[in-house]
Amino acid sequence: MARAPVVGLTADTDSVVAQKGYAQERFVLKKAYFDAVIASGGIPLLIPAYEKPRHTDIYLSMIDGLIVTGGYFDIDPQLYGEKKRFRVDEVKPERTMMEIRLIKKAVRMGMPTLGVCGGMQAINVAYDGGLYQDISSQVTGALRHEQKPKPANKPSHAAQLAPGSRLANIMRAEKIRVNSTHHQAVCKVGRNLTVCAFSSDGVAEAIEGRGPGFLLGVQWHPEQLLGKTPESARLFKAFVAQCRHFKKSQAGR
Repeated sequence: MARAPVVGLTADTDSVVAQKGYAQERFVLKKAYFDAVIASGGIPLLIPAYEKPRHTDIYLSMIDGLIVTGGYFDIDPQLYGEKKRFRVDEVKPERTMMEIRLIKKAVRMGMPTLGVCGGMQAINVAYDGGLYQDISSQVTGALRHEQKPKPANKPSHAAQLAPGSRLANIMRAEKIRVNSTHHQAVCKVGRNLTVCAFSSDGVAEAIEGRGPGFLLGVQWHPEQLLGKTPESARLFKAFVAQCRHFKKSQAGR
């Protein structure tokens, strides 16, 4: 029986106070990501944030697809050629640099790559794109893209999909409802990327690569909507199917 494709999931970091009062840093990731991969026929593997090229190559040799996840942090504006001018929350340079290295190498390999929320932003920055540092400060008439206190497992606004895009073909829809937990977004679109979904205020909700490989970023959290919207299940199933094809293509190499 053939092994299911292994999907790498990038980890976030945080600190927890130990019993004796000192903080310990840890790698973390919401279970919903693992649930989505397993439900779609994949095997999830957590990738910790260590900014070392040899670690990047080793992890990529172990997986058949890459999901760059979201988290509680922003991307440092210096990485897209700007100074801090608006609201920028905590930055995690080691994680971001690791993810950019993973993205570039995975795409060169032809490995299916999916970015979720901050992962979409990392894909854009990896290919010389830029970000709105703070949507509410920079986009006139912007929607409320941080939907708190509404829970993240409920949609809060619509996204219009570009006709003929890979995303629209996967979703089999022209418009979908998405959740929204971010305050930054794609501004300048990166090289060989195109915006394939927008919210009504013009903010990019998804990007995809122009080449033949599977490179897709979504600004919402489909893993939180699994079982609530059919499009979320379609997205993960399509991604894992691509991972399965990639695995077969690498057999015997």
